[in-house]
Amino acid sequence: MQNLRNKTYDLLHKSESFFKTDTVYLAKGGFWLLLGQGIAMLSGFFISIAFANLFPKEAFGTYKFILSMAGILGVFSLTGLNISLIQSVARGFGDSLRRGFRTNLKWSIGVFLGGLALSLYYYVNDNAVLSLSFLLAGTLLPVTTSASLYSAYLLGKKDFRRSFLYSLIHNIAPAATIILVLFLTKNLPAIITVYFVMGTLIPLFLYYKTSRAYQHENKKEDPELVSYGGHLSAMDVIGKMATHLDKILIFHYLGAVPLAIYAFAIAPVEQLQGGKKILSTLIMPKLSGRPFEELQNSTPRKALLLTVYALLLALVYVLLAPYFYKLFFPQYLDSVLYSQIYSLTLLAVSGTVFNETLVAHKKKKELYLYRTIIPVVQIVLFFILLPQYGLMGLIMTHVIIRSSGSILGYYFVMHPFKSVSS
Repeated sequence: MQNLRNKTYDLLHKSESFFKTDTVYLAKGGFWLLLGQGIAMLSGFFISIAFANLFPKEAFGTYKFILSMAGILGVFSLTGLNISLIQSVARGFGDSLRRGFRTNLKWSIGVFLGGLALSLYYYVNDNAVLSLSFLLAGTLLPVTTSASLYSAYLLGKKDFRRSFLYSLIHNIAPAATIILVLFLTKNLPAIITVYFVMGTLIPLFLYYKTSRAYQHENKKEDPELVSYGGHLSAMDVIGKMATHLDKILIFHYLGAVPLAIYAFAIAPVEQLQGGKKILSTLIMPKLSGRPFEELQNSTPRKALLLTVYALLLALVYVLLAPYFYKLFFPQYLDSVLYSQIYSLTLLAVSGTVFNETLVAHKKKKELYLYRTIIPVVQIVLFFILLPQYGLMGLIMTHVIIRSSGSILGYYFVMHPFKSVSS
């Protein structure tokens, strides 16, 4: 075993000259993160099978509409605080978790008021299911998002092993509960209640465990934690809305069944996109510690290698998708073509490297433009292409936007605004 370990290290060290990256670090941290992502993918996969085979299409479409509206409500909180917290913890500020929880909870008042307003609206319009759903969302989401900052804290500490163990609980417990409820009942309010309640209790428990594990950490407060988190949140408002708007438009203009078909078309590809989250987590601390000028030279090559990898992955997916759907989602064969085309969005993985480079070096002007231009164009295309081409119009919008995002990210990294000297 020791010989095998030594040979593996030698191989990783030799590969560093080709990839221009600390591959030993990526392998160590990536192992736990990849394992955690694998568990998350399996949990999502089993939930999808349960919904596809046990739940009516129309009810599932309504379920996805509720979750999308909850996502829209989430923009009224400090959505960028988790990224800011990772950086803060990595720089040695030990009080960031407790402070982040209190700050996020305080700034989530908009989520509560928005959820309450939607609940009252649907109650007045005699829709008890949606009224209950948005009451639960508005009440519980502020606690859920605040407690979930435990994950960012662990990543900032590079405690990848503990992060993996906690991710097991975070993913498996809610998934198992929802699947059990699906076997027992087809009642949508019951499913929604379990989703929001379990989604709150599990993060709260893991937040408590993380706080106990690091209770002797220093109490230093990061003066930039909230301000930078606020900037990242402001940048993400339009982007977060664009992320969920497509599903809301489908529900209102085409109905619940087309939304179910669309959701099952993009779900497998989005699971494959999970690798971008691992990549972002691993490279953030490294990018923060390297000069921006150095990254301008090394980042394009890494982005090109990632694009080649993503192209191969997309080709494999296109070939296997018909068999995959016939085996696991036979009720959703209408989703196959949409899903094959949507797999082209995998090629935009290169944009992750450019985005994280800008975030790591706090290029605020570039980030504001990058995170405003892309989602605004996306929303415009939604309204243009959905009426003309239906679901295919939305699929093509995602392919166009994500490719454009990578190109724009490359431009901002290679041509940043000049800093104004004092």
